[in-house]
Amino acid sequence: MKAISVIIPCYNVDAYLDRCLTSVVSQTIGTENLEIICIDDASSDGTWERLKVWERQYPDHILLIRQEMNRRQGAARNIGLTYASADWVAFVDADDWLEPDYLEQLYKPAMEYPCDVVCCGEVRDFSDALSYLDEKTREAGQDRYIVTETEEARKYMITSLAGGEAVWGKLVRRKTLLEAQICFPEDLVYEDMYWHTMLHIYASGFYVVNKKLYHYFANYQSTALSMNETWHMDWLTVQVEKWAEYRRRGLLERYREELEFDCLRDAVGFLKLIVLRYEEPPFSFFQLGRTLIRGMVPDYRANPYLVHFTDFYRALLEALYVPVGRTEFEEIARQARRYWGER
Repeated sequence: MKAISVIIPCYNVDAYLDRCLTSVVSQTIGTENLEIICIDDASSDGTWERLKVWERQYPDHILLIRQEMNRRQGAARNIGLTYASADWVAFVDADDWLEPDYLEQLYKPAMEYPCDVVCCGEVRDFSDALSYLDEKTREAGQDRYIVTETEEARKYMITSLAGGEAVWGKLVRRKTLLEAQICFPEDLVYEDMYWHTMLHIYASGFYVVNKKLYHYFANYQSTALSMNETWHMDWLTVQVEKWAEYRRRGLLERYREELEFDCLRDAVGFLKLIVLRYEEPPFSFFQLGRTLIRGMVPDYRANPYLVHFTDFYRALLEALYVPVGRTEFEEIARQARRYWGER
């Protein structure tokens, strides 16, 4: 039995795979403790051939799965989870890489504390090479152990997302994901928006390792950072699916105000997306977002967590609830770009 199943979705990442997998097989916890599951999501470059080279080198530790049709990262991760056999799961993106002791640093508190999630900090890295941080740069503060046994504690986790919003940078108890049926939307981008909120609702106990141990590669050719693509509208589709799942599970009755706040936080993220990922921010997408968000949260001003938004973010939310024409929207977009920067 391996200690950790490492699940890596792979799509056209021939240029990055060696760096990623080198950082995984070099983990101080030992390759003998790892089950590395790589899912090729119908790549059209040399990804599959490169994966097979790695499989030949580590036949007892690397499992390859190939999809005939591209299903996006959500489906790839779901498939990987069905093959996972370890008690703990770590998701890694194939263009990212890990500090040498990443898994060891996360696994130790997983064994010492009653928790379902251990997470850490990350560094946004622009390097083309496999590089590591010095100890001073890695340190980010004191570790925290967060117990989530009460309703108030779970409300705090929903509103704070103290365990982080990314899928990566975490070690998660596999049993928790399976029992709570926490999976990813498939055939869509921005699947992580759905997943991380569910995790914060259902996970029992979080341990936060306040060290930067995960390297997030700032790849402007990636799906999330690409410009002028229609798939960015998946953001709204995922939000609708998430809201429907809240309703199906009866979560709105228990956490209505907290989940409305989460929806409003996502609404600001959507506005940021259409402002920064389109050369000419589309007014029609803005109008569609307005309609959907207002249907979920009819009165944002009544939400008690509104105090957590900055004045600028509250002004953006206000724009979703008052009449805004194309000219006003273009001015909002210009102001938002100045606030957030061009990229």
